[in-house]
Amino acid sequence: MFPTLQHNLKITTQLRMTPQLQQAVKMLQYNRAELVEFINSEMLENPTLEEQEPQDGGDEAREFATTSSLEPAPNNEPQAVEKVADPEPSPETQIDWTRVDPAERSPRVAKTSDDLPGYDQTLTREETLTEHLIWQLRMLRLEPGVLEAAVEIVHNLDERGWFSEGEEGWNGFVLVSDQDAGFLEKVRHEVMGLDPIGVGALGLRECLLVQLEASNLEKSHAYSLIDEHLELLGSRDLRRTAKIAKISVDELEQAMSMIACLEPRPGRAFVSSDLQRNPFITPDVHVLKEGDEWVVHLNEDGMPRLRVSRFYQQAFERGNLGKEERAYVIDRLRRAEWVTKCIYQRQTTIRRVMESILRFQRDFFDSGPKHLKPLVLREVADDIGAHESTVSRVTSNKYAETPQGLLPLKYFFSARLSGSSGTGDVSAEAVRQRIAGIVKSEDVTKPYSDAQIVRLLKAEGVEIARRTVAKYREQLHVPPAGKRRVRR
Repeated sequence: MFPTLQHNLKITTQLRMTPQLQQAVKMLQYNRAELVEFINSEMLENPTLEEQEPQDGGDEAREFATTSSLEPAPNNEPQAVEKVADPEPSPETQIDWTRVDPAERSPRVAKTSDDLPGYDQTLTREETLTEHLIWQLRMLRLEPGVLEAAVEIVHNLDERGWFSEGEEGWNGFVLVSDQDAGFLEKVRHEVMGLDPIGVGALGLRECLLVQLEASNLEKSHAYSLIDEHLELLGSRDLRRTAKIAKISVDELEQAMSMIACLEPRPGRAFVSSDLQRNPFITPDVHVLKEGDEWVVHLNEDGMPRLRVSRFYQQAFERGNLGKEERAYVIDRLRRAEWVTKCIYQRQTTIRRVMESILRFQRDFFDSGPKHLKPLVLREVADDIGAHESTVSRVTSNKYAETPQGLLPLKYFFSARLSGSSGTGDVSAEAVRQRIAGIVKSEDVTKPYSDAQIVRLLKAEGVEIARRTVAKYREQLHVPPAGKRRVRR
């Protein structure tokens, strides 16, 4: 018997995002630099999208908006709603398709300044630590085997400039290199002599000692302190450390001043972090006080103002295009209108979100970080009538220039901590700022413990656990009380 085949019909409902909707959602996450890059890319790919000159639109040029709207006509083809007057109407408007397809552009056309690469495309890339070290190795004219091993060691350095695997990783490294550990150790010491001094070290102690050796300070107190009492240096107990090291307190202070001039992370100057490699952040919005009111301004300096090309609108309206040409222009005009509408909607959403944050955090802008209130994404979403995920995308990777400094939009959202009766809730960021203030004003000979900070905050009406204080203290990069204490 053969199995019986059956056909079953089933109706299901699925939510799917079209490619255009996915791009619109992604556009909300763009910061200002990414948005400018997207706009320039669209103008290169879409000849019907052009930049609007300031004199063409006056004040209206400051907003992203279309100059036409394509609506479905009875024959299911778009038509331009706005009629653009042509001062010198010609009987026929022919499209120069060499402007659309660069491959067909005549080589006899002179290159103008518009064809030159942009300023951002002529900038040089910063040198990485690996490139810097390999360049030095090649200048030394090492033997091929030594150069190969040194390059392999360089490629295994972490962002600090240390040999990331440490002593335990040598066995695995040797298997990869097909070299004995003694040979690789000699090569590693050659690497540690490169600039910056100390790269390739297995840890902090070796990194600092190599730098002192390069300055012929092997017999200094600083060298012996690092070599024998490195752990004690972090305690800041000067009398105890001086007694153990058998030197005076003055000699210890001089040695610590010398140690402070050393670089514990030689690769710091080559760190690939965006904030460290590029500390210049362009804000997306400005929050300024005009009179007695706070006002939100979008940062649109240098951002292209878009409009749909009038040339292609006129060519479409006169209907003298071939079938393929007409289909191409229709597709590009639809894309141009969609892009301008999405950008306008993005700018409007960012403004509404920032204005909502301003309403919730008015005390912060008036009085400073200590008055930052608890705030979550849902509160802003309900305030502007948007979805919580939309607010999350808008506030991601964007910055606001405020009188309190350049701050990420995520900064204004903080967890809620319960206060004592009558004091109300406080934000986690405000508590962190208060902990930083307590530590800054403490007596360095008698620093506050986490339990004492808990009692001080409780006296101010903030109920908080000791482990939470410890977590916030670590986020502020503040060491424990024992390591903050200075004894004389």
